[in-house]
Amino acid sequence: MKIVRFWMFFLCFLVIKSNAKNVFEIKKDSFPFIEKVFLEHQKNSNGFAIAYGNLSKKEIALTFDDGPTEVSKEIIKILNKYHAKGTFFWVGHRIKNNEKIIQFARKNGHLIANHSWNHENGFSFSNEFLWESQVEKTLNEFSKYGITDVQYFRPPFGAITQNQIDFLATKNIKTVLWSITTNDWDPKENSDDLMFQKLKKNMYSGAIVLFHDFDYGNLDSKLKDLEKILIYGIRKGYKFVTVANLN
Repeated sequence: MKIVRFWMFFLCFLVIKSNAKNVFEIKKDSFPFIEKVFLEHQKNSNGFAIAYGNLSKKEIALTFDDGPTEVSKEIIKILNKYHAKGTFFWVGHRIKNNEKIIQFARKNGHLIANHSWNHENGFSFSNEFLWESQVEKTLNEFSKYGITDVQYFRPPFGAITQNQIDFLATKNIKTVLWSITTNDWDPKENSDDLMFQKLKKNMYSGAIVLFHDFDYGNLDSKLKDLEKILIYGIRKGYKFVTVANLN
């Protein structure tokens, strides 16, 4: 009887330990934890979807959604000051009036990427409609300004199906999600020092960090915190790279 109890206890211990390990592996990759569906997309997409990079290499990708705007220019200036590179996921309908900002980003070695035509949630779109009305339409707009090598797409709200990811892969488009969000769009979470403290607490190798190059309020706080993040990360030995260079 004692032997039976021992083995029952031992099996329970293994189950608990295994579950704890799984939870830890999910939580360590994000703030506070990466969306489970993002992990599944990365696992199932043969390199055509990414939510985080190499966990053993001290590189971080700072990404910025919803531009181009005048905010983009201010962010680029800060990145340049610290020899950091950013990835800018831009919305198609904003491209036309911001050619100078686009060229400024390009000239300084930052990566330009696709964030749909009008920031519509495309989760329920057919593959063809997502491609034609959102992704390809934006690529065509970029091409008018000499930007013809855009290979990365971030779906608005992170809303995308595995089927859509696989379809975009046939067009040689890689889907980029994220592992840490600053919540800089939320006035409750983007006040002075809050974004920096989040990143300071949760910074790790391979992280893809979500910012927005759009003014959602408290813009000065965002710019100050971005600079503090760069200073802190560089002191800790991190290199800030584009998603294309996140190994």
